[in-house]
Amino acid sequence: MLIALLENEPEIKQGYLTYLDNKKNKIVKIGDKYDNDEVDVIIVRSNIEVNSSLLDTYKNLQYVCRVGVGLEKIDRDECSKRGIQICNTPGANADSVADLVITGILNVSRKIQDEFDGIENRFFYMGRELNGRTVGIIGFGNIGKKVYERLKGFGVTQFLIFDPFLKKQDVESFEYCSYAGDKKDIFKNCDMISFHIPLLDSTRNFLGKKEFKLLQKDTLLINTSRGGIINENKLIEFLSENPESGAFLDVWEEEPNDPKIELLELENCMITPHIGAMTKEAEEKMHYFKELDI
Repeated sequence: MLIALLENEPEIKQGYLTYLDNKKNKIVKIGDKYDNDEVDVIIVRSNIEVNSSLLDTYKNLQYVCRVGVGLEKIDRDECSKRGIQICNTPGANADSVADLVITGILNVSRKIQDEFDGIENRFFYMGRELNGRTVGIIGFGNIGKKVYERLKGFGVTQFLIFDPFLKKQDVESFEYCSYAGDKKDIFKNCDMISFHIPLLDSTRNFLGKKEFKLLQKDTLLINTSRGGIINENKLIEFLSENPESGAFLDVWEEEPNDPKIELLELENCMITPHIGAMTKEAEEKMHYFKELDI
């Protein structure tokens, strides 16, 4: 197979694709000379829109491979029409993202992100313990379950889970977990909420104007999924009006542009530059496509 890498380092690391570099395959990258009509596989990551125009340039394409999980930049319907198989690596970054979620929770809960301000001002750092909080997890897939496991280790014993793809008995087979039949149950009853769902038309503004009105005044919001899931203008209002609340964001609406300045200036909001999958272990796993390893 002829495999074309459509993004350069560091987005796609050819060193992690050595399992494909054999007599059956040839890997080409940007700048190499090759005939598009001979390409069997394209590998993309974050910057390429895989739409009909791009697919038209590869007449005999068999696979579109995405390093990572999110498929919002790939036209799945168009690929299906053309008989092109889409491959991604669900679960490959689950441990990495879950670790970052815990990092963000601890940082915001204990105000660790603030600059050192002298021992005489230590009461400014008054925070919250994790034990005793009611945690809502929206999306109980690979990452959601890893977050649950880690928080349980911190002594959390009250979890409310919203995932329309799971049955009540499936969720409640996990220790300390209760099933939320409606997302409103999460927003009303939880003082810590972590989002682990893809960005779709149905999940855009999942936490919007109506939902923000349901939140407790000290709710901690964690979003490591996609920026459009939370309405950022309403988030800014909520955090500004409720100083006991907090947010940890690894994603935002305007990516790859910088977040809104209003978010960056909020003392109760911590933002990291979409680094959920930025561990060596996750990087290697995200480059492994079992469909191609034949």
